[in-house]
Amino acid sequence: MALEKTALSIDELEAQYAAELPEREMLSLVTIIITNVLNNLSVDIQVKNNNVAVQVCAVINILNQNIGTNLTCDIRQ
Repeated sequence: MALEKTALSIDELEAQYAAELPEREMLSLVTIIITNVLNNLSVDIQVKNNNVAVQVCAVINILNQNIGTNLTCDIRQ
């Protein structure tokens, strides 16, 4: 005997919903500060996700290691 799955209607989905989620708070911005050590010029970049900030700084570190750039990367809340 094969069982067939049927799509639930909106009313059926809402009937199965147990609890209301709280309002989502705005994410705080994280600032990435990239500085060129040679001339002390810097760029501030604001992102909403810590993971993005970490990935950007990881790329900066790879650039420093592989092609010899003189950049620093700092993450601030």
